[in-house]
Order: sequence, then C-alpha cells, then structure tokens
Amino acid sequence: MKRKGHIGAHRRTGLKKPAAAPLVVTVAAAIATLGLPAHAADDSLTIDGYLRQELSWNTKNWVDSPDYDDRGKLSMARTTARLNVDWKATPDVSVVAKLRAVGEFETPFLSHLEKMGANNYHAGARGDIMKLYNRNDIGDVVRELYVDFPLGERARMRFGKQQIAWGETDFFAANDLVHGFDYTWRTFLEPANEELRKTNIMFKLNVDVPELSGGVEMFVRPGWDRRKDIGTELDIYGGRWSGQPYAGIDFRNIDPYDYRNSEGDYRDPTGGIRWSGLAGDVNYSVSYLKTFWPSPIMNGTSKFNGMPGTSPVDTIGRSDTNGLFGDVIYPIVDVFGFTASGYAKWADAVFSTEVAYVQDLPYQISQIPGSFASQVVAPGFDGIRRKDVLAWMLRMDKNIAATQHLLGSEKPMFFSVQLFDKWIQNYDHDERLLNTVGWGARTKEHSFLLTGIFSLSYDNGRVKPEFVIGKDLTYGGGFAVPSVTVELAKNWRWKLEYDAFWSDDWRDARDCAPPNAGRCDDTGLFGIFHKRDQLYTSLTYLF
Repeated sequence: MKRKGHIGAHRRTGLKKPAAAPLVVTVAAAIATLGLPAHAADDSLTIDGYLRQELSWNTKNWVDSPDYDDRGKLSMARTTARLNVDWKATPDVSVVAKLRAVGEFETPFLSHLEKMGANNYHAGARGDIMKLYNRNDIGDVVRELYVDFPLGERARMRFGKQQIAWGETDFFAANDLVHGFDYTWRTFLEPANEELRKTNIMFKLNVDVPELSGGVEMFVRPGWDRRKDIGTELDIYGGRWSGQPYAGIDFRNIDPYDYRNSEGDYRDPTGGIRWSGLAGDVNYSVSYLKTFWPSPIMNGTSKFNGMPGTSPVDTIGRSDTNGLFGDVIYPIVDVFGFTASGYAKWADAVFSTEVAYVQDLPYQISQIPGSFASQVVAPGFDGIRRKDVLAWMLRMDKNIAATQHLLGSEKPMFFSVQLFDKWIQNYDHDERLLNTVGWGARTKEHSFLLTGIFSLSYDNGRVKPEFVIGKDLTYGGGFAVPSVTVELAKNWRWKLEYDAFWSDDWRDARDCAPPNAGRCDDTGLFGIFHKRDQLYTSLTYLF
C-alpha cells in the first residue's frame, strides 16, 4: 500500500490561524516560480513533488470529550508542499534533497482539545496544539539531504540525512526498526510510511558481491540527530490521535520524555548490517540491528515507594526518574532479522515472511496492589521486565482473475493477506506483562493479528477502489478502511477514505477512579481507538 500526495482548495469557514503555514506558501510559490520542471536541459537535475490538501472529520462523538459534540467536526485541514531534487554532480555522484513543508489551520475541534489541555506541557502557560501538526522548522522541512558516491567498483557510500527501510511489510513491521515513526498525524493508517518515518543522519555503505548473488548493506548512525528524531512518537499530548479516554491530557506533565538515560541516550551511536541475496528463485536477507526500540517505554518512578498500599518499582536507566510519576524512554535493543520472498507456481502467488528476534525487550508490568502511580493514574507504572521476543509475519500476494467477470474490473484484483505474531519467550502469566502503558490488557504469550488488502482497477487505472481490513485474533477488535482513488486528470488525484475501528473492550474513565486506575479494563490495541472513526479525503497535484 503506497499513497501518493494530495492537495486541493478548502473552505476557511470556521477555521482559525490562517497564518500558521507561511513556509508552505513560500515553498508552493517557489515551485510555481520554477515552472514545475521535470528535467533540466542536460538531464543532470531532476525535480518532482506534489502539493496536497487533506481534510478529515470525526464521525462519532468522543466519550472522553465531555460537553462537546465531536461528531461531524473537522479534525484536520492540512496543506503540504513536497519537493524532491536529484542532482547528478558527476555521472557517479548524486546529491539528493527531499523537502516538505506542512501547515494546518486550527479547527474549532482542535481549539476545544487545546482548551482541555492538549499540548500544554509547559507549566503555567497555555500550550499551542498546532505545534504538534505544523512542520516548518528547518529540521522538519529537510526530510532527506544526502550525497551518494562510489567507493571502488563494487561499493557505494551514502552520507547524510536519509531513511532506510528493512523488511517485507508496510503494516506492523518486525524488521523495519531502523527509524521511529511519527504517529501524531494518523497513526498506522498512513500506508505511505515513508511520510511518517523519522529520518536520521547516517553513513550507509552498499557492497555488491555478485559471486554469491547478493550484497551487503551496512550503516552507522553516529548520534548527531535531534532528540525528537529517535523513537516512534505516539499522541501522548491529548491531540486528535490520542488514545481514548485521554483526549486533552498531556502526559508529559507527569512523565516527560527522557532522551539521555543510560538505557537509550539519543547521542549514542546505533547501526546495523544486512546481507541480501538470491537463492534459486527466493529473495532473502539476514540482518543484525542495534537500534532504539521504537515503541515508547514508561519508566515508572520509585519516588512513592513506602507509601501505604504500594509496591516497589524498579527503574532502569537512572537511579530514579525526572518526572513525578516516571519518564518515557526508548531503550536500545539488539534485533536479529530474516526475510524471504518468492513465487509459488502451485498457488500462483508470491509468499513472503519476516522474522525478528529481539533480545531483552522491556515490558511494562501491572502489579497488585500496584504502585501509587498505577492506582491514581493508569496501569503500567509498576516497573519493567525484560523478555526475548520472536516477532514474525507471513504474507501471500495474489491476483484474482475472477473479479474481471464478477465485478467488471479491468484486470485481476490484487489480494494480500498477512498474519503477524509476537511470541514472548519463557512466558510466565504471573509476571503480569502489559501490552501498553495506560491500558489494562495483559500481554499473552502470542499476539496474533490478521490483515487483508483488496485492490481493484477500473477505467484504465483511473479509478481504484481498495478495502483494507484487520482483525486482532488475540485481544479482539479490528479496523476497516474502504477507499477509492480517482485520477481526475494527468496530474490530479482525489481520494476518499473511511477509517473505522471496533473493540469489545475499552477503558471507561468512570470505572477507573483511584484506587482502581491500574486494574479496571482489558483494553487492547483497537480499544484505544474507541469512537475515533474518521472520514478522510485528499486532493493532490503531482508534478
């Protein structure tokens, strides 16, 4: 699943702060001044990109936004300008720049979340929720900037700000862990994950080994990035993708980020090495990666140990935490990976697999009676236990010709099904591991998730309906995303999409008052998105 960019006109009625995106306008004007060239006269310079407008609306009333009707409210009005520049300085040396400026209008819905407390981390001052969504700082605008040059006849070096994608899936990846992702925009629903992937300054070396039908890729991230450039960023700020029931709550007030602890200092070098090859008709790879674990870990405080009814908490990375109730950290872990893919004639399909063995992965725990923080805030503040985890994925991609006469499609329907699992080694139910801090579902030995993609094509590829669905086989719930993409003209694309979630379990704030905050629900992944359905549309001009 790969999504192009989108843009279009939008109404200003009911919107605030139109001056929030001056850089977007500047970039768009610069593109217009350039005349939108595709190639320079000598073909040494290539320029492309897009202008995009995206809108989304809430389709349900949030249960954690009292005295406000969220249904039908415009939740996002985002404008994006993207510019990709590829300059061949010599026949063998390339300089690549990928620039992106993003600005949003503050809708009444976002203003309401801001008044509730979204992004108000700085004590004594009202926060600005739009700082979560606008991307106009130079470090954000320069998505990638690197030079690519040869080292001898077989090797190439790439140095600069870039992104590296390892693995066989665009969904819940096992090996695509080189970078973190920014999920404050649309969480995992964004299929063009290169738009969400955080980029880093790295040295990357590729060496071809034709004698063995393969090659080596290795990289070093020297630790020159900004603090916020590591780890996957979830909406813990109370914004539009905050998990239910935490709308308007900025958790950094009680558990801020800690990017400089001994378990994961953002300045620490990380890196990896991967061999990719061909064995018969099977493409395969084996890899080793030392990286920041992308999912944030809550390092609970031990400051309240000794209070009546509390249990001791073991912290990692520091003797104790900076925050009142803990810190959010990204520990460095070791990941051993394997991927394979190949065509099977008997099924007329392509099969793929991805496996990652993660050593000493930190898990939150939920104790009884639990720490003081767990009793008054939420589960997950009771400490951390480390477990080795085997994450794996199996996928089948197949074209189904029957849709041509059953549904009138111009070519066979593309169908993909993926099965994911996280298998905890030496699992002990009594250790009371948690899936996610803030919600009560206890982790099981296996966590199975099944997803499917159905893609059709009509009118010579100008109309493309798609349906994506997922089911949590272990904890219940799922998601469904029907959409249609239409090519309005040569350079114009329009998309309409609905994002639906369901689950039998969600965290009901009315049942979670102290001292029951730490053990009042069994919310899994999709219970976090309770009442968060969205209608999304976009219009794109490609050049």
